[in-house]
Amino acid sequence: MKLHHLRALTAIAAQGSINAAARALCVSQPAITRAMRELESEVGVAILTRNSWGVSITEQGRRLLARARLIVHEFERAEADMAELRGVVGGHLCIGVSPLAGAMVISEAFAQFRLAMPEVSVEFREWNLPKLLDNLRNSRLDFALAAVPGAPVDDAFVACEPLLSLPTAFVTRHGSRYAGATSFAELQDAEWLHADATEQFPGYIKTVFARYNLPLPRRITRSTSNLLTSKLLLNVDTVMALTRHVLIVAPEPKLVQLDLPEDPPALQIALLQREGAIMTSPSDYFIHCIREAAARQRGSSLTS
Repeated sequence: MKLHHLRALTAIAAQGSINAAARALCVSQPAITRAMRELESEVGVAILTRNSWGVSITEQGRRLLARARLIVHEFERAEADMAELRGVVGGHLCIGVSPLAGAMVISEAFAQFRLAMPEVSVEFREWNLPKLLDNLRNSRLDFALAAVPGAPVDDAFVACEPLLSLPTAFVTRHGSRYAGATSFAELQDAEWLHADATEQFPGYIKTVFARYNLPLPRRITRSTSNLLTSKLLLNVDTVMALTRHVLIVAPEPKLVQLDLPEDPPALQIALLQREGAIMTSPSDYFIHCIREAAARQRGSSLTS
């Protein structure tokens, strides 16, 4: 099993076809086809299913693909480290962010990073937490910054370092029929809106209502689109958990914080890294900038 075999497999998975993979790797289509036949012969199982519209990766191939991505990305990082030792200026970073985490810390850290490393190519990928974790496990991301609910992420393959704690509150729009609610019983018929791609928030709401001997609300609506979520929050009588800083920095008071018996759990802005990953110099320095930016924000919140 050779590196060019694994590169061919990861390129096919990323590009969707053998022809596109060949273009991405700047090799001929027969070279990709030959590499995949050699790989299938060596491992003894079918990796690609060939059909009239192209190819697809088999279940056995997907198991190999996860390891192939890790090997290829780590090899690329090793090449980048050796290039730096030779005095080659540059490098590439792929950083995962969740929407809130990116808005809170990344921009300030990036400004500091760019002053010191102007030649490094940087790519930001905004995904929800499950997709960030998946791409950290297979090493497609150098690291990630995400808003995580409650306790640190429980994942054997990903290290989680909390940096900031953000208090949250339940809110509704100004003029909503729920704006004066002071109990969860008054919100039984509300449209509970959330952006959690997992079942954690619905499970939390179920627990809260059970704690007050109330049946589960009839409408719990998930929206993972940031734009749609903001439109729904401002134009429909919904109830949503938001960080308190959103209420503070809003240009005008469009949202009302509800005076309920309890607030939702605080969100943690956390640095996520694959366990055992060896960081490149640009990665190490960007993480240093993130930690410094987070420390400044913690300091400003204590003095405000």
